Amino acid sequence: MATRRSPYWSWSASAFALAGIVVFIFATFGPPASSSGFVTTLKGLLAPVAPEYVASKAHYRAMPGPGSWLMTFVLGMAIGGFLAGLTSRSPVRDVPEIWERRFGPGRAKRYLATFVGGFLLLFGARLAGGCTLGLFISGSTQLAVSGLYFGAVIFTVAMLTARIVYGRALEEGDR
Repeated sequence: MATRRSPYWSWSASAFALAGIVVFIFATFGPPASSSGFVTTLKGLLAPVAPEYVASKAHYRAMPGPGSWLMTFVLGMAIGGFLAGLTSRSPVRDVPEIWERRFGPGRAKRYLATFVGGFLLLFGARLAGGCTLGLFISGSTQLAVSGLYFGAVIFTVAMLTARIVYGRALEEGDR
């Protein structure tokens, strides 16, 4: 029986790549704080046209401005995604096979689900008062109990969500 090679990077290569990004951010910008990319971007857009408004809001004053670690992190994710796509052992697909098995090849459902999922993530981040990714990435790299705990919650909820969304399609793909 032939073993099937995974099209993804190994967990160790992925861990070293993420650690490299985090070390770079710590070395150049200091420890990142939890922040929201949306609010930082909005602050950057509003500051030139309404500086008094931005200065009067405590939330905007607490957010990093353009050129902060957050923009470096987002740029690093974009570059990392591009490099991962280039070095992947399988072609990149717009619609993943597991989605196609469960919902069909159409893009409309995929885009709608992506929009709804993104909205829920942003809503949750605003409800929590900040960026949950910042809590996980920054907090866990600093061994903060809250960051480690939240990381465990993220993975648990992600596995449950995948089971609910994909159902039996997860098991059918293994055959």
